[in-house]
Amino acid sequence: MKLIISVVVYDWEPDVLLSCLRALSSSLDVADARGELASAELWLSHNGPVDLNEGECKPLIQGAFSWPYRLLPQQPNLGYGGTNNLVLRNHVFADKNLVPADTAILVLNPDVWPEPEAIAIALAHIRSNPRSGLVCSRILDPAGQKDTPGHKRYPSLAVLTARLLTPLMRLAAFRHLNERYEYRDTSLGRIVKGVEICSGCFLLARYDYWQTLNGFDEGYFMYFEDFDVALRGVKQGWTHVYDPSVRILHAGGGTGQKSWQHRRWFVRSAWTFFSRHGWRIWRV
Repeated sequence: MKLIISVVVYDWEPDVLLSCLRALSSSLDVADARGELASAELWLSHNGPVDLNEGECKPLIQGAFSWPYRLLPQQPNLGYGGTNNLVLRNHVFADKNLVPADTAILVLNPDVWPEPEAIAIALAHIRSNPRSGLVCSRILDPAGQKDTPGHKRYPSLAVLTARLLTPLMRLAAFRHLNERYEYRDTSLGRIVKGVEICSGCFLLARYDYWQTLNGFDEGYFMYFEDFDVALRGVKQGWTHVYDPSVRILHAGGGTGQKSWQHRRWFVRSAWTFFSRHGWRIWRV
């Protein structure tokens, strides 16, 4: 299977990005060795305010990433989903040489490091089932210790408020809601098929999945575009799967610890999400 990877970078932090590319390259190597990967190509888009010097960037990228790549150094900032859509719609979907049935697409955060077997296992899932949707990963912190499920249940206003205003998590009722929201009322060590929502830091699915949905909904500048693209897939009959052996390290996350600007984006996108998919006050 051919894999197209889209990575969007706003803050150009070479140390973080190069760590991502090294881990990604190693995971692609393992998938290749296992016969799950025929070829791969990375699209690296920069939509930040500082112009990149391609002459300085390319040797760094080539030193970390051993697979074919394309650098788009001056993309407009259309948000996370919108900038990824520029790659999907203008380049990937327009490429007549791609065979949809033999192609997968991975949308990856630049602060994510896939573990060596992650991509091979994820590709095996979608190869085995033509209606397999997104593959959700198990997410660990950079030290490989604290983990977060890459799959979630449909949220309520109550659980999202508690995640935004973290002192509420001291109350047992909110902790219980969050445990259900993150599937922590079940074993994180087992495969779960038919999950509703997958984390946006690692979104891998068939070409047909992304094309059918026409990529992300650009009504979300930041936050909830991953929830939306997963739920739209469920409504069209795709089946998402969480596999804890698809392990990634993630340096980001944690909206409750982010700036007030990020919190405003979070609230605005939450309003858009519930308006489009249905409001839920308490129950998860």
